[in-house]
Amino acid sequence: MPDASGINDLLLALALGVVQGFTEFFPISSSAHLYAIPYLFSINDPLLASRAFGAVLHLGTLAAVLVALRSDVTRLLSCALAPILSLGRRRGDSADERLIIAILVGTIPAVIFGLFAGDFLDTTVRTPLVVAVAVLAGAALLWVADRTQSLQRPLTGIAAFDGVVIGLMQALALIPGISRSGATISAGLLLGFSRDAAARISFLMGIPAIAGAGVLELRSLLQEGGDIQQAAPLLLVGLLASFFSGLIAIRLLIRLLSGGKLWSFAIYRVGFALLLVAVALLRGEI
Repeated sequence: MPDASGINDLLLALALGVVQGFTEFFPISSSAHLYAIPYLFSINDPLLASRAFGAVLHLGTLAAVLVALRSDVTRLLSCALAPILSLGRRRGDSADERLIIAILVGTIPAVIFGLFAGDFLDTTVRTPLVVAVAVLAGAALLWVADRTQSLQRPLTGIAAFDGVVIGLMQALALIPGISRSGATISAGLLLGFSRDAAARISFLMGIPAIAGAGVLELRSLLQEGGDIQQAAPLLLVGLLASFFSGLIAIRLLIRLLSGGKLWSFAIYRVGFALLLVAVALLRGEI
């Protein structure tokens, strides 16, 4: 029979997985929440507070977006493979080709920023005050984007320039608190895309970003030589929780966006930032 500490660890893994699933797609910053929860509740478990556990949660949300957008993903894969399988005799739909190019060029800034600023992102910016400021900056961006008159550009109207702009915002979101989904959806709205198109661009551009983060962080668990068998129950619980909560979050966000509810996330972010600052002040860390 598992002891109380083992059960508590499983419940915590479940909670962190649910938080990751919702915050990866809701524009409130998953990295800020995964930083804040151990900080606020003084969680010192080496596995649950590790980047490796975060990697497994990322893989769960990756699976969620692949399932939720499976028709888009399948179509884009077919478009990308068509010239290869036909030896150049056949091409995919031109709109899908433009979307693929936008996703590819949009991924480059995050890769470059992550490679050159990795240590900085892992240490210097992971403080309560910096995260709180980033959360507030993300709230302001959401507020502005929510009040922008959309030009109702469809997903088929995307171009490489749009991919670069959205990709730069995605790179900026590597700072905990900015929010990848919030930054990319806001960028899409500011570029004139419809709310549905902005959300889909964000989700699709997030696939390589989430996959890359998950794979890179998962390497640390293997390199550290941790006991995979012992950690397996916690990893599995976190993975499943992030997968199912991610599916729910994607569907809810698309519904909320259609009703113009981004301002509610901005208000939540302000409260979250104030909580971080208040706790840091009480602990004498500011």
